Amino acid sequence: MGKLIIREARPSDRKAVVSFSAKIWEGHDYLPRVWDQWLEEPFGALLVAELDGRTVGTNKVTVLAPGEVWLEGLRVDPLQQSKGIAWALNQRAMEIVKKLKPATVRFSTVFDNQASRHMGEQGGFRFLFPCRRLLAQSKKGDLPREAQGGMEDVDKILALLEKSSNFRQMKGLFAWGWIFKTLDRPFVERVVAEGGALVARSLGKISGLALFLKQRHGPKAALGVIDGDDRTITALAGQFRIAAERLGFRELISMVPESSAPLLLAAGFRLEEPTRVVVYELSGETLERAVRVGGDITIPGSWE
Repeated sequence: MGKLIIREARPSDRKAVVSFSAKIWEGHDYLPRVWDQWLEEPFGALLVAELDGRTVGTNKVTVLAPGEVWLEGLRVDPLQQSKGIAWALNQRAMEIVKKLKPATVRFSTVFDNQASRHMGEQGGFRFLFPCRRLLAQSKKGDLPREAQGGMEDVDKILALLEKSSNFRQMKGLFAWGWIFKTLDRPFVERVVAEGGALVARSLGKISGLALFLKQRHGPKAALGVIDGDDRTITALAGQFRIAAERLGFRELISMVPESSAPLLLAAGFRLEEPTRVVVYELSGETLERAVRVGGDITIPGSWE
């Protein structure tokens, strides 16, 4: 096989990463777009696999918040697969996770990626939920004056989330593009402060809401949560397209419970391949067992 080294990424790895990423996801891999950003992130780790002096793989351990780790960006040059490179990258990633001592570790993948799902499950990750991936274009139009949520609405937004069926189905996570982040008060306040809260009001209460934020890994606006009755969800999805246009976004992405997908389709969204996404989590005692002292890792699989 040759000499395999797993090490921290360097700026000089960019050329190789861009080259083999062009062979993945039909040339639409986001890694070249985020590589420089990932190199500068102060927490977590950006790893590469070097085989006989050539960079042939990557893996990313991302700290979304204290105690909350996200696994992403695992790639292996298609010409170098089936050599244990992904397994080695994950070994090192989980050693880093052990040092971070998180409360949760999560990843997402497409529904049909049975190899990734199986490996995660073998390592103790539990299936959280499925969702549908939809895209849309922003559009010009008018917004109801009362539709924009402000900081004075944060308590009401949190109260609605506690009762939200969609939010329960998403296990309390905000769909931040391909990343799913715990939606707590500080994050709600961030969304509101950046103009990403749309609300439907009835008798002084909030009866529906749509929360969105700039996609972490790209230029799209990510619809992270939407809820209300069917008519309200469709209306808010349309208002999201208008609000995003006003903030300078052209492309929109959403990950929503499967039951809400038809309502977004009615608002001008479209299902985009891969349409089905699944989220997994490692936490509690299962996390403690998986990440054992000394880096004896039980997860030999990949998150692609």
